[in-house]
This record gives sequence, C-alpha cells and structure tokens, in this order.
Amino acid sequence: MHSPPLPDDDLARRIRAAVDAGELHGVAAEPGDPEIAPLGSGESYTAWRIGSGDQARVLRIPRRPPQEMPRSMEAEFEVLRRVPPELGTSAVALETGADNPLGAPYMVTTHVPGRALRAADWNPRLATSLAHQIARLHVAFAAGPTPSAASVPSASEQGEELLTWWGRHHPETLTDPRVSALLPAWLRELTRLAPAFEAVPTHPLIHGDVVVTNVILGPDGVPRFIDFEWSGPGDTAKDLALIGGRVTGGPWYLPMTFDDVAALVTEYSRYSRHPQRSRPQWHTDVIDPQQLLARRDAYELLDRMGNLLYCLSRPGEARYGRWADDLACNLTDRLAD
Repeated sequence: MHSPPLPDDDLARRIRAAVDAGELHGVAAEPGDPEIAPLGSGESYTAWRIGSGDQARVLRIPRRPPQEMPRSMEAEFEVLRRVPPELGTSAVALETGADNPLGAPYMVTTHVPGRALRAADWNPRLATSLAHQIARLHVAFAAGPTPSAASVPSASEQGEELLTWWGRHHPETLTDPRVSALLPAWLRELTRLAPAFEAVPTHPLIHGDVVVTNVILGPDGVPRFIDFEWSGPGDTAKDLALIGGRVTGGPWYLPMTFDDVAALVTEYSRYSRHPQRSRPQWHTDVIDPQQLLARRDAYELLDRMGNLLYCLSRPGEARYGRWADDLACNLTDRLAD
C-alpha cells in the first residue's frame, strides 16, 4: 500500500536525519551540515537539493501512488542512466521500497545548476543552443531497443486516442463549452496535417516533456534537460513542440512567433543533417524541415488540448481554471487561421 505524502516539515526532518547518518543512497557524506533545500513540487514528485557545487544531488520523492504515475520510477531511472551529463540530469540511486529512513520510495539524480527558462531569455542564440541539445539527446537515445510500433501514428489517430482516454477517465472535460466549441476545428486541423506523418519511424526514445519547467538554463548559457518522467518511444518532432509556440497557458510554454518556431525547427534539421560518426538511420528519414515543422505544429495542438483537458479536470484549483481559459483562448485564435 502506498502511504500518503509526508508533510514538508516532517519530510525535511527525515531527510536531514538520513543525510547526517549517511543512510541516503547516492548522497556522499560531506563535512559539516550540507545544505538541504526544497526545489519544488511537480505533478508526480517533490524535489530537494542536497549539498552544493559539483557534489550536489537531487532527491525526488513521489507525490502519488505508483499506479497513478505516467511511468514507473524504475523505467524513468533506466532512461536517466542513458542521459549524458552535458545534456541533463542523470541517474545516481534508486530506492523503490518504503523500508528506509525516509519511509517512502525515492530517486537520487545529479543536480543541473541554473534556473528554468523565462520568456525574456528567448533569442536566436538560445534557440540554436536548444535545437542542438535536443538533437544531441536524440542521438544519445537512438541506440535503444527497437520500438514495438515501427511508425508514428498519424495526428488524427493520436487525437482520437487522446479524446478516448479523457472520455473514459474524465468525460465531463469533453462537454465543457470551452472544449466542445474547439473540437471540430481541432480535428480538421489534425486531419490537414496528417500527410506529414506518413511513414515516420518511431524513435527509440524521446524526452517527451520538453516544457519550460523542464529546461534549465545553466550559468554557461546552455540549456539542459530534467524530469524524464514522460520519456519513451515516440516522434522526435514532439520534443520541438512543447517548449512553446503560439498556443500558451500556464507555466509550461514560451510565447513564440511563427518565425521563432521555424528557426528552432530549421536549426534542429540543419544540425541533424551534419555528418556525425555512426549517425543513426532515423536522421535520414525525418530530415525534411517542412515535414518536421508540420508534425511539430500537430504536436502543439495535441499537447495543448491535452493540457486544457487536464486543467479542466482540476476544477477546485483556481490557477488551473485560469490556465484553462488561456489555453482555450489561444487554441481558438490558432485554429481560426
């Protein structure tokens, strides 16, 4: 049975006691009292930074039961083992049981210094750097097991799958006027973009959630990735769609013009075409910038509709209501083109 999350004060005391006793796996003993600081809470984990400098570690503790997690801790940990340190956070230690000083499962990863991206950070240099980092991540993940699905489903198929899931689990979200008014135009646009998905190979592994809050801008000005909870086989174009675009809302997206988006996709394509040692086959199949841009646009629509439905599934929280309004408004404007 999964125990309910501990109050922050109680958890902080347990973390301090475990660190002082040298009983937290993956955290090396330091002289004196290493700093322990909360980094924040996401949908699935609470994160704490332990220590400082190069030896700093991030402790992640689940906030919800295993069956409600998008991916198991074990699956995410295996992905983190493959992340090169120059690209983002990587695996250190995993404790899947609750029989430990914290009384809860936990994961320890490396700490990525810096801060989350801000709208004011966006400029051509950052766009180039981010495109290169995403391309490098896809190269690092290209050697994984062959995906069970050889080709990426079309935009329309993914849209129907999305609506089916929400209709089964939260049917009230689909009847909300903000959604029902959007669905016909949303489905038409996904159908229009469907040709870009013909014979697109499934990449062995993508990040799957390259939103603003999962991209850390380092002191050196280089963006790096955290939170690989949604990683899995998929379309590389998805990792270009979630950072931002014309459809924004909530803390997840940068406002980007059409030219901003086109520049990001073009730079990713250019870098991916550059001769590289042992370049994987998928590069040659997805290199058409216009096709890649169309697929990225489809994933922007799929992701924002999914997030709109998610926000509507949390009616008791005012901020989610505001974010739902913003997403619905911006989707309406985008689909009116």
